[in-house]
Amino acid sequence: MHEHTFSVSSSQHRVLGKQVRLQLAADYVLKLTPAEASSLSFALVAVRNGISPEREIYMSPIASDGAFAGAVHDAGMSIAMPDGTLVLDWDKVGKLAEMLASEI
Repeated sequence: MHEHTFSVSSSQHRVLGKQVRLQLAADYVLKLTPAEASSLSFALVAVRNGISPEREIYMSPIASDGAFAGAVHDAGMSIAMPDGTLVLDWDKVGKLAEMLASEI
């Protein structure tokens, strides 16, 4: 299990335009389009607030080789990564959603 935090920033792709960069580990970065970042942010808020009954959030961003695969638990989410799992409590899930939304 990873104990470190994630980061969110924006970048510019020469063809795709603006991208939202989600870094979940030192060696695991997902590059999202603004629409993908928006969808992921909404999905995170929906499961955190109990609006959505989904137990998994999965997204394979167009500009990334990796995928976002998050399992929903009572206390938060577990995000699968190539070398383990990043566990987030609901406060951190909310923070991730806010950070994604702020970079759109």
